[in-house]
Amino acid sequence: MPAGTVLAGVSMGAGVIGDLLADRRDTAGVLLVHGIAEIPASARAGLPVQLHVADPDAFAPPAAVAAWESAATDAGAVVQVFTYPGVGHFYTDATLHEHDEEATALTWHRSMDFLRHL
Repeated sequence: MPAGTVLAGVSMGAGVIGDLLADRRDTAGVLLVHGIAEIPASARAGLPVQLHVADPDAFAPPAAVAAWESAATDAGAVVQVFTYPGVGHFYTDATLHEHDEEATALTWHRSMDFLRHL
């Protein structure tokens, strides 16, 4: 994959990123929505990573997010974490009862800004 590639994962798909990242050190950045992924110690220094999760989220509880952020930073990644209080796990899915229009709009705005600056 070209160096400009961004690895993006949604919910369970976020977990795949950790497996891919170990072999793709030149990736331009990592975007995670609704889930966390291991950032391997072999990640390149300065790797931009952005995370968007509900707060609280049963699949990414606050303590797990804090531990993940610390580990990702220790691995050399430059991490941005955005949490969305009071929304459900899949708050961006308009077909689900947990959908939150305001949090969804903010997530996509922040994500697009992240991608534009890579």
